[in-house]
Amino acid sequence: MKRKSIALLMATTMVAVNLLGCSGGGTAATTGAPTDTTAAPAATTAAPAVSDSTTEAASTAGGSELTTEEITLTVWHIANDEKRHQTVTNAINRFMEKYPNIKVVDIPQENDPYKTKLATAMAAGEEPDIFVSWGGGWLESFISEGKVLNIDDKVREIQDEYYDSALSLFQVKGVNYALPYSCGPAPVYYNKQIYADLGLEVPETLAEFEANCDKIKEAGIIPLALGNSSQWPGALTFIYHSLRLGGKDAFLNAYNRENGGTFEDESFIKAGEKIQEWVKKGYYPEGCNAINYDTGGSRMLFYGGQAAHIVQTNGMFSNCRSEAPDFYENNLGIFNFPVVEGGKGTAKEILGGGNAYSISSSCPYPEEAFELIHTLTDKEFGQDSVDIAGVITGVEGVTMPNKLTQEANDMLRNADYIQNFYDQFLPADMGALHKQTTYDLFGLTTTPEKAAADMEALAKQSLDK
Repeated sequence: MKRKSIALLMATTMVAVNLLGCSGGGTAATTGAPTDTTAAPAATTAAPAVSDSTTEAASTAGGSELTTEEITLTVWHIANDEKRHQTVTNAINRFMEKYPNIKVVDIPQENDPYKTKLATAMAAGEEPDIFVSWGGGWLESFISEGKVLNIDDKVREIQDEYYDSALSLFQVKGVNYALPYSCGPAPVYYNKQIYADLGLEVPETLAEFEANCDKIKEAGIIPLALGNSSQWPGALTFIYHSLRLGGKDAFLNAYNRENGGTFEDESFIKAGEKIQEWVKKGYYPEGCNAINYDTGGSRMLFYGGQAAHIVQTNGMFSNCRSEAPDFYENNLGIFNFPVVEGGKGTAKEILGGGNAYSISSSCPYPEEAFELIHTLTDKEFGQDSVDIAGVITGVEGVTMPNKLTQEANDMLRNADYIQNFYDQFLPADMGALHKQTTYDLFGLTTTPEKAAADMEALAKQSLDK
């Protein structure tokens, strides 16, 4: 059966849960270690498909008044670096001041362990009241199990407060299951000082970008920082290359199995060729597949001036502001991934993603929980987020504090199409293979043709149903 086309940032595929041990403890307003948490690998076991009755089966928030009883709401999230966690704490304190009878237990966690912990808690019936998701198949797998509260009616009452593109990331079959607390593009970050020293201009085309990289390499500087040991960082560049070469339709047709679309489309093969060309030209640090982005390896190359660019998610803003505030204020610049002359993609087709809060269907206080996630994502939180952490949230009416965040916000709002990360968009098995084949492309251990053929072979098993 062929798949129907889907809205911006909306995935309709399943991602599995890997059931390992978890710990349910936590205290209010604890602070975790800095880490980037925006784009992350999905789990690797396929979950049952969601039927068209998903929205009917999911629980729906009721209409009762807020309780005056002494109650507790538990929030699991991944805003665990100092800056982002401060914004969460501020919103929670604001909520508890308004509702002194409600205690909020705030449990920040690291990205990948959080996914395993939440999956285990869901399976055991010990899920938190409120949890963070990336949307797409990862969220949909829990919806299919009846674990996520349908909050569509309530979201539609306040939908004008948020960007449509931000809300759509967390919709399934047009139904809202979450409120976004971050939503942003994945730009090219660059060192403005290096550009000034070498007399470089911000590129608009890939040819101009490559000319810059050649001059940067001649100056003894690494053109592109990359820590690809966890596989997803390098996948961002692959997605951008394929998006610029084939446009949005190349991926959507391959995924939807429409219009002759295939993952062996020329755009995917040429994207792999371009990656390997850049590796061979020395655009990346030696052994980039062994460098860990999550622990800061490639970021430190960038902050230290050893590398001139890094292609990353919007979470890089917060990381940079926390880890290298002087660099953030003085040297950090961004630009949209350059277009390919003769390619089908445009500058208004961008890569992006975000995070949102959902409510567990088992939450005994759905009205109070919705009021809390509204507070955790509202305009005041959004202003805090850009002011303190430099992170765009997808909420309307926020004044951007500096040129950087304004540029990122403009990139988001001016986009005609926002491509979600493949490992969140695709079924779990395909998302995992996409990361592995891209990793192998960077490692020069596969060919672009074989990587594309492997993806298409699995698509026939996973999508041609």
